[in-house]
Amino acid sequence: MESAVQIGRTRMVTLPFVLSVVLLGTAAFLSGPIASRLEFRLAKRALPLKKPLAAVSESALDPYRIRKRNALEPAVVDALGTEEYLDWLMEDTSVERSSPTRFLRLFVTYYSGGSNLVPHTPDVCYLGAGYALSQPHENKKIEVPALGLDAAMVPVRLCTFARTAVFDRVETSVVYTFYTNDQFVNTRTGVRLGIHNPTHRYAFFSKVEVSFPNATRQQCLDGARKLFDRVLPVLIRDHWPDFQAAEKAARAHPENNG
Repeated sequence: MESAVQIGRTRMVTLPFVLSVVLLGTAAFLSGPIASRLEFRLAKRALPLKKPLAAVSESALDPYRIRKRNALEPAVVDALGTEEYLDWLMEDTSVERSSPTRFLRLFVTYYSGGSNLVPHTPDVCYLGAGYALSQPHENKKIEVPALGLDAAMVPVRLCTFARTAVFDRVETSVVYTFYTNDQFVNTRTGVRLGIHNPTHRYAFFSKVEVSFPNATRQQCLDGARKLFDRVLPVLIRDHWPDFQAAEKAARAHPENNG
């Protein structure tokens, strides 16, 4: 007959118990020699912008003109989670004044460093501002020739919202993309995969968002294509950090890495 001790040991060695031991052992192993070998980095170092977003050169954006530079309220900036942003009302002087893409709003934000970066998207923010979803969101790719052959097709997300008052209904379409660790993506998941790459020492992302107050979805998409062809190369050249250069320098001087 088995002793009480033997019975107790048999009951302890169950499948869930074995799985727990294996998982704990794997976690300990990964956090030790494997993590060191693969240079895992969970908390990311911050990369400063080359120049503040607000310092974007208007002359480089021709034929677009800045009509108003919006300054967000402190509470809004706090909720946004960054002080690096630009919120401009702009005019495309190359189209007819009656064109639905003549006037637009350009909104750009930038985040870097840490381990808990949260991408804000119109999908959520517009609903919080009292809008309702008007049409299903769509993930698209638009051609941006100014970026060159390797990056000419930029993934974007197209959203349309509506807000209804007593005697009026306002519908707004928004096109946005993210630039994270030197690549464009159009979803929050894409951003998270980029900034949480365990082999990267640095992480950043920037959201570029444009809306046209009187445009249809297709007009908004066409207007975004034209604007991005002008704005994105300027942001890459003059403002967003050189991620690959920073990573290369960090690998060359590991003694400076935290």
